[in-house]
Amino acid sequence: MPEPNTRQRYQRARRPGEKAERRAAILAAAEALLPSVGFEGLTMTVLAKRSGIAKATLYVYFETREEVLLTLYLERLGVFCDALAMELRPGMTDEAFSRSFQAVLKADPTYPQLQGRLESVIEHNVSAEALIEAKRMMRDRIGELTPRIEEVLELPLGAGDLLLAALSALSLGAAQTKLGPTVEALDPPPDIADFMRIYAEADVFRATAPMIIAGIRAQAQR
Repeated sequence: MPEPNTRQRYQRARRPGEKAERRAAILAAAEALLPSVGFEGLTMTVLAKRSGIAKATLYVYFETREEVLLTLYLERLGVFCDALAMELRPGMTDEAFSRSFQAVLKADPTYPQLQGRLESVIEHNVSAEALIEAKRMMRDRIGELTPRIEEVLELPLGAGDLLLAALSALSLGAAQTKLGPTVEALDPPPDIADFMRIYAEADVFRATAPMIIAGIRAQAQR
């Protein structure tokens, strides 16, 4: 809960440092709320109560709820890129990279949650100017990472962008398998248990991601 005088302090914010503090408070509140209220439950009204900032004031900093979420996504994208960069090692196998990619993705539930709604909802509800600026930031941030991935995995120039896009799409699709009952919950007969495991999230990603990497590498060599 915000301190008793938080709202009053934020209302008086005028200097750049104070405005940055207020903006950071809004984003921190959004990130803290997402696990409990979910994507649809995160409204500007709920966000105002959590951050201690008047709802009208939120719109001074962000024109829409989706602009808040887009800004938060950019922050989490940076964290994801930094964490994945730390995992890269010379001579890394495709399987090892796939495991690291999945581990980094799972370490930050906020990032895939926002990524899953990025193109279908978030980007449709922000201004053209905000979207273009966000795309520039994504391009630049990912552009810092892809040359290192290409070097480690011995991929041709430019293939790193395609790989990240493909693995991101794969991870989002594989995550949908979590929505059904688990093998443990159903205790099915062995033949059905084996079938269900094939479509388990971790198995789908780990089995498919190295094939995607090898396919991109082979395609470039033709």
